[in-house]
Amino acid sequence: MSRAEGQERLALVAGASGVVGRRLAQHLAARGWPVLALSRKPPADVAAKHLAVDLLDATEASARLAGATGITHVFYAVRHDHAENAPEPEPANARMLRNLLDALEPRAPRLAHVNLVHGSKYYGHHVGPIALPAVEDGPRGPAQVFYFAQEDLVRRRAAGARWSWSIARPHILCDEQTPHPRSIALVIAVLAAVQRELGEPLFFPGSEKSFQSRTQFTDPWLLAHALEWMATDPRCGNHAFNVVNGDHPRWSELWPALAAHLGVTPGQARAIWLADYVRDKAPLWDRVVARHGLRPAPLSRVALWAYGDYVFAPEWDIISSVDKARRFGFSERVDTREMFARLFAAYRGQRIIP
Repeated sequence: MSRAEGQERLALVAGASGVVGRRLAQHLAARGWPVLALSRKPPADVAAKHLAVDLLDATEASARLAGATGITHVFYAVRHDHAENAPEPEPANARMLRNLLDALEPRAPRLAHVNLVHGSKYYGHHVGPIALPAVEDGPRGPAQVFYFAQEDLVRRRAAGARWSWSIARPHILCDEQTPHPRSIALVIAVLAAVQRELGEPLFFPGSEKSFQSRTQFTDPWLLAHALEWMATDPRCGNHAFNVVNGDHPRWSELWPALAAHLGVTPGQARAIWLADYVRDKAPLWDRVVARHGLRPAPLSRVALWAYGDYVFAPEWDIISSVDKARRFGFSERVDTREMFARLFAAYRGQRIIP
């Protein structure tokens, strides 16, 4: 995209302080887009004007967005706060999106596209096995998630409107951004440091069935590229797309490579709860931090152990088809092993792990 083309567009990135929003705002700015970053706190390392808005408050949203008349593309990567492994509140998530559209639509005559970032929970894999591979135009999963209400909302609002919509469905986002403990790469890296200090192999914290199951990941930079494509290619209008790296390794196939990058011996499956396992290992972690000059952080907070318990729990394959995106013209992919190697190197560079 040329800079002249970019100047004809103005992106509103809602949720710009989160992993998806931050990487997307960085990507769009590097591509020449003017970006308005919307979040409750300013995102780090983003060359964009920031707008602090509490989207739960319709009055505040309307007032704060009063001057956003030039918006052409909305990228919505907002999620209401929720406890790990607890249901994400559907009414609040639907209300935030509705408040944004209510505030923006009457004031943005050039609005062309609204993109939502959801996830593969749409298919219900978090409650049990699903038909594989998961395809975008298949049925919704059996468990209610807030994605459904938001999708229904944009479908209704876009019907007869001047703008189109698209939805991205990634799975297990892995990012080098820290402090951001909700990363399975960080969970594995810190666990490996603990196991190395104990002189023990890096066990897989799940059942043998989980260890033999296939899974998938999404690199946030890949997702950023895909979001721009979805929002600007007319063929993508009013469609949802799975966005994953493109490979589907078994944990048992991936584990030796991860252990090698982290300098530990790979172990076998060991069905435990990580949150319980690390509870008495804070003094050990403090020794690791002191010996290697790492950035001080309590073991209980350096990684989100409950998130690890969620990711390692499924005893069934989770595979999303990317055939639709390929048919529509998006061919980028990421090698998951190379992604993990890059993340571990980034954590070392930031003195998060030894």
